[in-house]
Amino acid sequence: MTHKKSTPRDVFLYLLMTIALYAVSVAAISLLFQLVNQVWPDVLSNRFEINRVLRTTLSVLVIVTPVYIWVMHTLNRDVREEPERRRLGIRRWLVHLTLFISGVTIVVDLITLVYNFLSGELTGRFLLKIVVVLLVAAVVFSYYIWDLKRDVDAIPAKMQWLARVALVLLVASLVGGFFVIDSPKTQRMYKLDQQRVEDLWSVQSAVEAYWWEKEALPVNLEQVDTELLLPTDPTTREPYDFRVVSDEIYELCATFDLESEQRDGFIRPAPFSGGVMTRDFYAHRAGRDCFERSVTQLKSKTP
Repeated sequence: MTHKKSTPRDVFLYLLMTIALYAVSVAAISLLFQLVNQVWPDVLSNRFEINRVLRTTLSVLVIVTPVYIWVMHTLNRDVREEPERRRLGIRRWLVHLTLFISGVTIVVDLITLVYNFLSGELTGRFLLKIVVVLLVAAVVFSYYIWDLKRDVDAIPAKMQWLARVALVLLVASLVGGFFVIDSPKTQRMYKLDQQRVEDLWSVQSAVEAYWWEKEALPVNLEQVDTELLLPTDPTTREPYDFRVVSDEIYELCATFDLESEQRDGFIRPAPFSGGVMTRDFYAHRAGRDCFERSVTQLKSKTP
């Protein structure tokens, strides 16, 4: 029996299907991981990092999933019309590659489960993530094993049930992701606050550069070299507030849209304060917030 040769169209569609499948699978696993992180948060987890991953995975799933469904529908229609297309070399190679990758994923997932069990490090969060990977890999593996063996027009009830369950889980995960993720408005507010933090570092650097040159704090920011082009608030375009507290202490203020995750006032040596322990700009509160800075240590290092 002669095998039908692959056309450029076949190569394009099967490659597109495979890439879309991998993208959807990875995005689905990542999305479910982040939902687990939201339900059982880790003390080391970062809400903004979770939101960044959720934005990426939701974007991939919303765009790539319809592409995958369309390509699969087109390829299945071609096979129904020309059953010999089931023997296309490109199809068999890519299906077996997918089986290999999903099979290896299942094995590695189970090895990880046993290893962590023997190490006594099993937690509810970890077990759920193991189940997520195992579930996605098993669904992909089961489908493509069946696809290699099935008749052209035969779709058994078991596979229909598997497809429906997978679709329902994917849709439920998408809905859950959209409920968990911050709104676009909140994301913009967060980015504006990030810009304000960077601006405050720039203003602090300019003030301390002025002090190194004059050995005195400026009365106001207008005294600082205007060539430095000090930043202004990204929303109001007004200069940031500057106030001299004493000969060696000054204060910088800004109005933030959101409270940072470091609600207790993260304390560390500020980069431009000569090692003085001070509340970090990143540990800001919502609304107007002020930060004291000192040149005491800089003064002690003056030749």
